[in-house]
This record gives sequence, C-alpha cells and structure tokens, in this order.
Amino acid sequence: MKSPFTAAAAVLALMLGFAAGAWSGDKLDLEPGFTRLDNGKDLEGWTGKLDGWSVIDGAIHLDSKKAKGNIYSAKVHSGDCIIRLQFRAAKGADSGVFIHGNQLQVRDYPKAGPKQYAFAAKPAGEWNDLEWDITKGVAVVKLNGKVIEKAWKIGGNAKLGVGLQREAGDFDFRFIRMKEK
Repeated sequence: MKSPFTAAAAVLALMLGFAAGAWSGDKLDLEPGFTRLDNGKDLEGWTGKLDGWSVIDGAIHLDSKKAKGNIYSAKVHSGDCIIRLQFRAAKGADSGVFIHGNQLQVRDYPKAGPKQYAFAAKPAGEWNDLEWDITKGVAVVKLNGKVIEKAWKIGGNAKLGVGLQREAGDFDFRFIRMKEK
C-alpha cells in the first residue's frame, strides 16, 4: 500500500514542475507556438565567429579564452514576440544577449552586477530563466519570473535576431526559443 506522503510528494513535485516552466532538468518540453533556436547538439543555425563556441551537454558553451567574437541565430524574428532561454554563468562571468542588435548584459549578477538584477538571479553555476516579452520593439524582461526591465528597447537591426556575446568568463546558454505574437 502506498503511503499518503508519497502521493502528496508526487503531486507537489508535479505542481512545482509546472510552476518552474516547461523544462525539467536537462529536458525541454517546447511550449505551444515556440520554435527552438538551438538544437542542443551543435551550432547549426548559428553564424558569426564560432571559434570558442561549442555545444556541451545540450547547451551552447562559451569558452571565453578561445572565443573570438559573438554569434547570432540565423532565424530572425519580428518586434512582437516572446524570447526565452536559460543561462548559466561561471563565477564573476560577464556576457550578453543581443535582440536585434541591442544588448542586455547577462552576467553572474550577484558578483558582476548590475546590482539591480541581483535580487532575481541564482548564484553562479546555476541555471537562470530569462524572458523578453516584446511588443512593438519594447520588452518586459523577466529573470527567473521576476521583472528586471519594464521597457527595454530592442535594437534596430532585425537581420541580427538573437545573438550571444563573448566577453569575460565562461557561459552556457540553452533552450533558446521564440514565439511570434
């Protein structure tokens, strides 16, 4: 006979899984209407200076000592979409995500700042969820479900789509996906 605690624990785990988003550990259940920009296997569909960028354990990995520049998704999007991804920063690491050419600093926020984002960030080495909900070129940006920017303007170069920056410290990005509105 199963104990009631086991059933209750299973229900709680299921509820927490839904609250955390569409991913579970290293697996992503793509949300309806979303298109994945990374494939979790290689850098197919990405352009730019690919040296120093690779895919390790399903994530796009930035080796900051070997990388020569930024990379961009070949898939473009409009100024009315939702973009979601996960990132993991090494201690003190600094990178960024470009949307149509404008960069949002993506870092080990508690150590590298900006401090106004640190309240929503997880410690270095842990996965963080980042979302841009873009309407008419202006995004509400959420970090781990908490708003960090209320009116962040995307760039003006639609050909650039989503880009990942090479700067300081190693970084991982995964489950990069978008949905047109």
